[in-house]
Amino acid sequence: MEDSNKAEYFANKLCLAIGQSNLSISEIAKRLGLPTNIIINWQPGKVFPKLSSLVKLAKVFNKNVSWFINE
Repeated sequence: MEDSNKAEYFANKLCLAIGQSNLSISEIAKRLGLPTNIIINWQPGKVFPKLSSLVKLAKVFNKNVSWFINE
């Protein structure tokens, strides 16, 4: 999968997870220990998270990392 497609796929999964969780972006950022703008940049697929952030994100949403990145 190309990097742009990977970021878009991740972004779709992230939006789905956020919608299912009812967590705010600021709450997610707080739980990840990241600035809010990082999460905001992930949402439209502009940026793909680092592996360490992806692992933390999976824990926040109680998902496997693969759920966010594998088609």
